[in-house]
Amino acid sequence: MKTLIVNADDFGLNDAATEGIAEAFLGGSVTSTTMMVNAPAVSKAADFAIRHPALGVGLHFNLTWGRPLSPAQSVPALIAPDGCFLSRGQLAKRLLLGRIPPHQIRRELDAQIRAFVSLGLDPTHIDSHQHVHAFKSIFSAVAARCKEMDIPIRVPWVSDTLTGGVGRSVRRYVLKMLLQRSVAPWRGKVAWNSGIGSVFDIHYGGEALTDDHYRQILAPVQCRNFELMVHPVTSAQAMNGFTTIGDVSEAEWRYLRRNNLKILANELGFTLGSYRDISL
Repeated sequence: MKTLIVNADDFGLNDAATEGIAEAFLGGSVTSTTMMVNAPAVSKAADFAIRHPALGVGLHFNLTWGRPLSPAQSVPALIAPDGCFLSRGQLAKRLLLGRIPPHQIRRELDAQIRAFVSLGLDPTHIDSHQHVHAFKSIFSAVAARCKEMDIPIRVPWVSDTLTGGVGRSVRRYVLKMLLQRSVAPWRGKVAWNSGIGSVFDIHYGGEALTDDHYRQILAPVQCRNFELMVHPVTSAQAMNGFTTIGDVSEAEWRYLRRNNLKILANELGFTLGSYRDISL
């Protein structure tokens, strides 16, 4: 039996994301989520998680939205002049130029882990906002902490079987090249998922999401532990200024608040689980 982890990113980002994820969990589709501890609705997210311990909750390590939890003077390479994190493009440029000291990444990661634990939760795993831990220095920092805490790390693997537009294909190629360097030193040292996919990996035109869309993602999967990455939100409009995928995310919420996905997963030979079910 293959394990399907339906993981919702951005728990705590705002009310629309937090409520969308909560409703998708209560509907029986979402099994796991990752929480942004420097975001406005983190207290609401933590309260829900404490009341619903069956929901696996990991840390959504964030270096590209909002402000750091570390003192600004201790992580100057990670922030813009306004004190907020750099954009993903700016962060990537500094990383590629070697202008971000690894100790600053570790300092902010540790601050976010402490904030997570202070909410009364223990993370089931760690991933990152916008997959920035594909970069080797960030991956190494996260993997080291996962090893110490004996929890898995999400690897945003790139599948050759999935489709998408030209822009998506280029981004996936870059991601694949980054991961080849980042993952190699950690094989056999830390647990991780063996595959990942999302609605962005298929030809999706903005229509209402159905079983057929998710069948396209899941039917080809043969690996043991597969993550279906989702971003359900109750309102696309509420995501203005937070994300550029609000319309897709609202469509995901409309589908995931029912239990269709669980039925489909079982039909395709999956059992639903969380990162608690992954080990070396």
